[in-house]
Amino acid sequence: MKTMLAAIITSLKAEKKRRDAGETITADLFERLEPKLLGIGAVTLTPSTETGKSSGLTFHYPPYAVGSYAEGQYVAFVPWETLKPYLSPEGQAIFAGSRPKGDADDN
Repeated sequence: MKTMLAAIITSLKAEKKRRDAGETITADLFERLEPKLLGIGAVTLTPSTETGKSSGLTFHYPPYAVGSYAEGQYVAFVPWETLKPYLSPEGQAIFAGSRPKGDADDN
């Protein structure tokens, strides 16, 4: 869970920089996120270029969760390769391929 949280924070920082949110990105922006199943955020499987598989996990954060209300919602993507060392064989069977081009634009 700690590795996943670190990957989420990296993704959120990149998204904040991309949006040029006009604020300094500090650790306190992410202090509400915890490396626990119920503290890490709402999650969905991310589409993949391989049929029937997922390319990773997408975490969804509403306004105020990791930024100001004016910034709107944030979405963080964690590729399955980051999770692979921690997955059982059954877990690894869910993932393959990569995130389709344009999927990030849908968030």
